[in-house]
Amino acid sequence: MSNTELWDKLGKTDPAHTKQFTRAGGFKGTAIKPMWSYRRMTEEFGPCGKGWGIDQPSFQVVPDPGTGDILVYCTVSVWHGNVSQKVYGVGGDKVAGKNRNGPVSDDEAFKKAFTDGVTNALKMIGVGADVHMGMFDDNKYVNTMAEEFQEKKSSAALKRDDAWTKALTDIEADMVDVKSVVGLEELQRAYRSKAAKDGWTEAWKTALADVFIGYRNQMHEDNLWAELTAITSLRGLKSFWDDHQADVRVLGPAVLKKFTAKKDEMKMIFDANASTLNAL
Repeated sequence: MSNTELWDKLGKTDPAHTKQFTRAGGFKGTAIKPMWSYRRMTEEFGPCGKGWGIDQPSFQVVPDPGTGDILVYCTVSVWHGNVSQKVYGVGGDKVAGKNRNGPVSDDEAFKKAFTDGVTNALKMIGVGADVHMGMFDDNKYVNTMAEEFQEKKSSAALKRDDAWTKALTDIEADMVDVKSVVGLEELQRAYRSKAAKDGWTEAWKTALADVFIGYRNQMHEDNLWAELTAITSLRGLKSFWDDHQADVRVLGPAVLKKFTAKKDEMKMIFDANASTLNAL
């Protein structure tokens, strides 16, 4: 991986997710919509809180001695890939001040400062780098980006969806020959290698892992069900339930309900058979 690989992936911005702004004094510029930045991080690393995340912010309220305004600054760190890879950002806004109509306050100032801090942190790893580097001042570049992202929406996105559907179909076909957890792990390793070779994003790799977790859980459920239904005595049923109730519970409420119903049914049968034998 080159030093700029991540920057190059995240550095292009869809003009549809930017807006123009004008500040006091006539300064004009382009701002990236925060949700676009969050989406790019999710596409590359996976869901927020799993592949990337935001640590607890720190706020500082400061009076401006020159104007008498009350300012708020927010310092926040963002991690990506794993929690040890962090970048920091600082954002700020005005909490209270005065205009020609008198005193004014902004009850969203803390939220704005937080958002500003997060987006400033994200630009350290390249998110929206083209905007921050002033490239959106060039209309020709903006038009090129608009065409590129429109093409991605209309064709590349469809190809990507087809590729994912094909991958799921291939995995389902390969699972026919998988009879053990060892075989499942070997198949998962093969698809991990394919994902790395084909350049899948972290979000796709996370989704692939979730698919195999589903197959693993189903295999575990099938094995437990086979063991349960093969029991021939009340003692064996009790032993199974004592040993595996927690395992069944982990598989979810629907599976627990299914196993509990079967266990109760078998218990009734065993109790009835015992009563019949005692009556003889």
